[in-house]
Amino acid sequence: MDFDDLKKYGEFGFHKAYVEDPNDIMSIFNARKSVLIDPDQLPLHKQIKLKRIHDNLSQEELGKIVRLQASTISLIETGQRLIPKRRLKEFESYLYEEMYSDGILQFKIDQDAPDEPLDMTIDEQRAHWKAITDNDPDLWGTIL
Repeated sequence: MDFDDLKKYGEFGFHKAYVEDPNDIMSIFNARKSVLIDPDQLPLHKQIKLKRIHDNLSQEELGKIVRLQASTISLIETGQRLIPKRRLKEFESYLYEEMYSDGILQFKIDQDAPDEPLDMTIDEQRAHWKAITDNDPDLWGTIL
């Protein structure tokens, strides 16, 4: 929900008492109610549709990403067809590794990569994280 939604729907979806200034976008942003949904509890075909809609992709655009026709995407999203085995890797990458915004790939992540260096001594870990923080301006000055 955004500023236009506040104009269209009034207080629907907002904590009325939290909107301090209806002309201030941050005041509106902070007053939004959270949508109660747990996508991990949905069946896989509904997760695919939810992510596609969230990513602002059409079925044709998702089809290009996973190399399937839009009609096949439609059947998969409605649960009428399973994901073809030859496209499981593409769907897994789309669902768990790729982040889109307004239909544009923003970045890819590897959720299988370890969060921490494995099998390192304390000094080796410090050196590892120091190298990372020294190269990231947002982390400069971080104490390890």
